[in-house]
Amino acid sequence: MKNFKNVLITKGNNLRLFFQLSFFALFAIMSVFSGQTSAQQQQTCTPSTTVTEGDLAPGGIASFGVSSGPGSVTIDHIDAGTGLQSLTVVSMPTTAVMNMPAFASGTYAPVTVNFTTPDPALGVDFTLRAASSFYSIFIRVRCAQTCTPSTTVSQGDLAPGGIASFGVSSGLGSVTIDHIDAGTGLQSLTVVGMPTNAVMSIPAFAPGTYAPVTVNFTTPDPALGVDFTLRAASSFYSIFIRVRCSVITDQPNSDDGEPQDQ
Repeated sequence: MKNFKNVLITKGNNLRLFFQLSFFALFAIMSVFSGQTSAQQQQTCTPSTTVTEGDLAPGGIASFGVSSGPGSVTIDHIDAGTGLQSLTVVSMPTTAVMNMPAFASGTYAPVTVNFTTPDPALGVDFTLRAASSFYSIFIRVRCAQTCTPSTTVSQGDLAPGGIASFGVSSGLGSVTIDHIDAGTGLQSLTVVGMPTNAVMSIPAFAPGTYAPVTVNFTTPDPALGVDFTLRAASSFYSIFIRVRCSVITDQPNSDDGEPQDQ
């Protein structure tokens, strides 16, 4: 009977351990998916900052250092004077969810404000006020706007057949060019003319690639439209891709054929 009780106790302990381990495993999996969902919903950018003299005595700009990183702005008072006494948001932020940290008044240590961007299709714009007892600065924080553009593809300046040789698609702040899996592949990808209100990043790629190549861009001034043209070419065929966001004044296409909307 004693041995039978020991067996029951051992089995009970094993069963309890099994359920505990299962619970921890399930919790870990849920945490991973929760983190992925949060990362998808909240995005960050590395902002530009414009620092101007504040509303106290002249000398604010000389009293503070300001730097930025991905989703953050750091304010660092010089190691003299009364230190950082207050850090506040001026007016209503545009497309930014901020985390203002607690700090000891008069600190000389750097203080970092973190923020996320719920909608990367809109630009980020907010202003901070940092102050000591006698000096202050205003810090305007901005991230460029992005948009999902329309694309108009037309026959290029080489042999007929360019439109059939390339696929073109667009996403948030991006245009992707995908050569068909035949022929000489994508040999070159360039900008034609002067872009309007777009800062582009054309990635390096191996000439002759059949892999998709994505051009990313941002919009410095959200009050203006975006308009630029790309030229994609293989050894024998090419296309022009006109990329636009919002309605702006029409300009002549850099092509010789009839456009095809994508």
